[in-house]
Amino acid sequence: MMIRTIHVGCMGFAGGRLQGLALCKGLEPMACVDVEVEAAKEAVRELQARFPDWFPAGFEKRVYRTIREALERHEAEACLIYAPTTVHAELVVESLSLGLHTLCVKPIATSQAEFRSIVEAHRARPELLLVQGQNKRWNPAAAKMREWLQEPHGIGTFLGGECRFWIRQNLSRQKPKIPDVYLEGLFFHSAASHQLDQLVAALGLPAFVTARVHRRRDESLGQRGVWGTAGGAAMLEFESGVCFCYTGTRAGHGSPFWWSGSWTFHGEEGDILRDGGHLQLFRRGEVVEDVNLQDLHPGLIEDDRIQFEAFARAIATGEGREWLQGTTLDTWILMEACNVSARNGERVDVAAFKEEMFGKGY
Repeated sequence: MMIRTIHVGCMGFAGGRLQGLALCKGLEPMACVDVEVEAAKEAVRELQARFPDWFPAGFEKRVYRTIREALERHEAEACLIYAPTTVHAELVVESLSLGLHTLCVKPIATSQAEFRSIVEAHRARPELLLVQGQNKRWNPAAAKMREWLQEPHGIGTFLGGECRFWIRQNLSRQKPKIPDVYLEGLFFHSAASHQLDQLVAALGLPAFVTARVHRRRDESLGQRGVWGTAGGAAMLEFESGVCFCYTGTRAGHGSPFWWSGSWTFHGEEGDILRDGGHLQLFRRGEVVEDVNLQDLHPGLIEDDRIQFEAFARAIATGEGREWLQGTTLDTWILMEACNVSARNGERVDVAAFKEEMFGKGY
């Protein structure tokens, strides 16, 4: 059964997600929401002209200003949110309060107060699936890395690892300016979240984190020295005492692997090396698997299609539901724990911070 879905956001990056929704098996697009209704209708018309078989007839007329208004006119069970970052939390709360399973692109919240408001809304409707959208965990390269880390014959007991994220991301091209430019802490909540999420999806939350940020300024990239927007580093300590080191920047000088960065993982039985979509599994000094897989699909539309289908299965059958909700919300916890550590210059107990954010009995 197709799950009837409302899509929030129609233009720019959100328009690509609408394509992913139309292509995915399991979700049925019922209506769109965008505050710029007329411009959004035109964007939908253009999509329909390019892909006439993807959307129901007259879909360009199904654009509304609010989720409530869309739901009053069309039956739906789920909602995908791809609006500007600064309104994510209020839209998630609205969606949950209307009884909709909700997937909102990262970050679902930009502050602890916003996150708590989401937790309270979800506490009132715990039967609903709540997911922070993290599309980069779904591409074949990321899935293969997770498989090698989790399978019994992968690398054995995890001993440590590293990730370097390096990109020259020009935020000055965005109009209007996106929150990554002016909201404190948006490096860990946005750019770094992709690598942190892939780590949490594979290995779970670390026990402790110690993080720092840098204040690099580069006007040509839109980097203005706002705290926590340009780059940072983190040491993640797991319960066993094993450490994973992460470092990233938006002010790099180009990378053949764009967003994904370079990874190494070390285990008692072997090691993993990943550069973008090129992955190698080593044992006893020899390569036992060497694969080149799709890393990031152009426009990330395929990545989101896979994510949307997983979301649909979790709703319809329960498959992967606990993992999907738990790990994506845990990613937010880790993102914010990095900011807390960097701001206060302290080592953060991640489990204690998670309990503080969720409260008891969640």
